[in-house]
Amino acid sequence: MSQPPPPSGTYFPVPDPEYATSHSQPPTYEYSQGPVDSKVGKKWNPKPKYQDLWAAILFFIHFVGFVVLSYIGIKELVTNNEINNSNSNINLDSKTISLLVVSGVLGFFLSLIYMIFAQRFPKPLIKITLYLSILTYFIVAAIYVYYKQYVLAILFGVFGILYLICAFTWRDRIPFAAIMLETVISITKKYYGTIIMGFVGLILQVAWSVWWAVSIIGAYQYFYAKAECQTTTQNGQSTTSCNNISPVYIVLVFMVFSFYWTSQVIKTLVHVTDSGVYAAYYFLEGTIQGIGSAPTISSLKRACTTSFGSICFGSLIIALINTVRVILRTLAENDEGALGFIAACFACLLACIEPLVEYFNRYAYVEVAIYGKSYCRAAKDTWALIKDRGVEAIINDNLIGNVLVMGAFFIGVLCALFGFGYIKIVKPDFIDNNNLILLFVIICFLLGFMMMVVVTDAIDSGVTTTFVALAEDPEALRRTKPELFERIRQRWPRVVQGI
Repeated sequence: MSQPPPPSGTYFPVPDPEYATSHSQPPTYEYSQGPVDSKVGKKWNPKPKYQDLWAAILFFIHFVGFVVLSYIGIKELVTNNEINNSNSNINLDSKTISLLVVSGVLGFFLSLIYMIFAQRFPKPLIKITLYLSILTYFIVAAIYVYYKQYVLAILFGVFGILYLICAFTWRDRIPFAAIMLETVISITKKYYGTIIMGFVGLILQVAWSVWWAVSIIGAYQYFYAKAECQTTTQNGQSTTSCNNISPVYIVLVFMVFSFYWTSQVIKTLVHVTDSGVYAAYYFLEGTIQGIGSAPTISSLKRACTTSFGSICFGSLIIALINTVRVILRTLAENDEGALGFIAACFACLLACIEPLVEYFNRYAYVEVAIYGKSYCRAAKDTWALIKDRGVEAIINDNLIGNVLVMGAFFIGVLCALFGFGYIKIVKPDFIDNNNLILLFVIICFLLGFMMMVVVTDAIDSGVTTTFVALAEDPEALRRTKPELFERIRQRWPRVVQGI
């Protein structure tokens, strides 16, 4: 007997009470007017208000400041086709510019290849990324030892050892991670707008990185010249004195802060947009309300309007931590006394805090994407979720995130290795300056790493969103996708118990 159509209004599916363990027949639904019988429906806000508007305004003000400094810096570079400041010893000639551009292009194509492989072979991706990363780190460390770049060799050798330990401890967690990755990849194939958002974010990140790199060098040259620095030599030792060096430091700190904040906003904008699509799929796919014809566009609209302030707020916290780390690290490298030691200790402390804050933010942003909450409210609810579920369960879920980060490091290492080889073959003017070689190798690494992180956000966002949705309302998955629910329940019984 056919079920009569529901009355007009907004409807959320309610599971049949007799529907329990058997999944041989599709579930039946009752309907009630309004979001009364759905956990998510009770909190779902189809027309959210603008949240954390102050953070959005502050971000735009800061960006205007960057544009002004960028104009000054680029104008300086245009005026001097080739910068060769003997005091600063930084040469932005055609060879150096080619290095940055080619590294960015290489990172783009390597990220593209990684995403294609992830779509076609989701299950083997975890093991291949893990073991290939370990092998690459040791090979790169050996190459740097051969060229007597011992700092880089030790750095990549430590990464190789750490990931080798991870490979041993993660063996039992790979099967569940494979299920989650396979599920997320299947959603990206159906709603390919999530992948398109990754590429949009990648293009924005490439453009921003190149723009920022050119701007900071030009701005540095401009303000350094204004400082009227002079170098004197006595007893074989060179001493540099400047009349007004403070503006140089202020500009450098602001530019570094701007890079981190804008990069985080781009990354988070992609994450919140994709999370909105995955959440709509989880809660609304197969229901009367439906997911809509263009879920990516709808989610992007919310991320760029009502949720943009929350995105800027959370990104600001990460940017401040990263900027302070850079300042402390600089102090530690240039001061051999007590101040340098204290700065090194605090830099190490922030290095431990930053990944925890960034990881916590990813879950908080899912709450922003689903419900349109403010950042603080989303953070409080996320903390309640973590306490209810337990940290171990969330760490288990994050295996895929760790693998994707490994993939990003792998791409970054390849770009860094390319940059090092380029410097050795092309031999730019700073070939004999090991400090500048290290600087440009790190820049190449960051270009590749940041682009890969932006692209893989589509996958990581899907895993994070699915976990939050399972934690809040596992019954929604059992109603609409019973087979997937059963596979997850067998691998991870606790997650489907609900809050």
